[in-house]
Amino acid sequence: MHASRDAQVDWVFEILFGKGALDRDDAVGQALDALVLLGLADEEDEAKKAKARVAVERAIDNGLRVGRFDRPKRGQIRAIRTDAKDYSSEDWTLCLMNALDREPTDRDAALRFAAYWAASNTGLAFARLQRGGSILTGLDGALESALRRGRFLDVGGGCVRKV
Repeated sequence: MHASRDAQVDWVFEILFGKGALDRDDAVGQALDALVLLGLADEEDEAKKAKARVAVERAIDNGLRVGRFDRPKRGQIRAIRTDAKDYSSEDWTLCLMNALDREPTDRDAALRFAAYWAASNTGLAFARLQRGGSILTGLDGALESALRRGRFLDVGGGCVRKV
């Protein structure tokens, strides 16, 4: 993994974002596996794999220093975005996809479930969810887009479900 320190943090962050709190070794392993799949690390060459492991560990440490990761519990790390303004439509969709299942759920409840999932798994910070606020607005827009793309269904009665 021959990239700048910031780029390494970005890569590892993107790989781990949305996975919630992970034991550090599991986080390093998941990041390494993803880098191998992307062709950015060599699985066969043990020396190169060891270098990639060190690079991932450093990226996590650097990410902790700059606030891209946190430590929700001892021995764990989590890729975080605390500010709703930093979430893309894809991030909100990730939250919806992980928070909901195929059971019909009231639309407002679905948005709230997704916000609470984000708080637990991606570090989203909020005191209260407010109608018209950036969190519910972002989630609602992502849900509308996911409905149009067929990732969710409007099952009537104000309810939605994952396909």
